[in-house]
Amino acid sequence: MRISTRTLKQSDSLSRNTGTRSNGFLLAALPLVLAMAIWPFGGGHKVIMTSAESVPSAKATIYVNQDRNKNTQVDMKVRFLAHPSALTPPEIAYVVWIQENDRPAENKGELHVDGNLNGEFKTVSPYKAFTIFVTAEQSPQVQSPRGDQVLTAQVAE
Repeated sequence: MRISTRTLKQSDSLSRNTGTRSNGFLLAALPLVLAMAIWPFGGGHKVIMTSAESVPSAKATIYVNQDRNKNTQVDMKVRFLAHPSALTPPEIAYVVWIQENDRPAENKGELHVDGNLNGEFKTVSPYKAFTIFVTAEQSPQVQSPRGDQVLTAQVAE
């Protein structure tokens, strides 16, 4: 069997070009891969919340970071949290509270749960150490927690 020199050169050129392209892709993707590997450890930390017996399947994680003003950024991600109307007794809304030491708890807003029982809540606090908890309430505008705590965690930066 006879193979022309031209065919060998084309084949060699193709393999070199393919190698260059894949090496270029790897070099371009490397910073992204490194950033993803480092991101969870880049100055912040995560805190796992404790769920109450009324919502035993609920899983919640808080990602805590410090912003440029030295405030504490809180990003709460919730999974498998039943809608408040499914609780006994049924409630209207989940409310997120932050409480520093012995100060009164502050209503930070409503935690919405979607049809897949997932939710996310973001807020900022001037406190460095505090308790964060979620209650089931009759209204998202309550001034003090009245309902049962469904999720809770201690945060210390």
